[in-house]
Amino acid sequence: MSELEKLIEAAKRGDLAEVKSILQDHRELINQRDQSGATALHYAAFGGHRSVVQELVKHGAEINARDGKFDATPAGWAIEYLREMGGFLAIELNDMAYAIERGDVAWVKRFLGRLPAFRGASDAQGRPFRLLAQQLGNQEIADLFGR
Repeated sequence: MSELEKLIEAAKRGDLAEVKSILQDHRELINQRDQSGATALHYAAFGGHRSVVQELVKHGAEINARDGKFDATPAGWAIEYLREMGGFLAIELNDMAYAIERGDVAWVKRFLGRLPAFRGASDAQGRPFRLLAQQLGNQEIADLFGR
């Protein structure tokens, strides 16, 4: 197993002592990527290993590095498992409601293309986006949510 593989495995496990040990001798690994283009920071963030994330950033990990498979940053990886269950960021929900309220078809399409699960999501007041579009009388946007 290479030193990069060891670093990534330690980041996945949240093994702070091992991450520190590897970085002590191999600082050059901090932003190196595995076969999928992900860094150790991606894996630590995905696992919710806060102390490891902090250590990697302290050592110069690029906080907005994008992986090669999803073009996602470590922050994106941190919320990915929640996305699989239908989780969204509050700002995403607010922005979708804003686009619907403004009648901005292009932005609603963009949001739905990026996050198809928005079709079943609701705004901060608990109104389903589809219903919000219908209430505002924008049939074109309502149709984007299906019937």
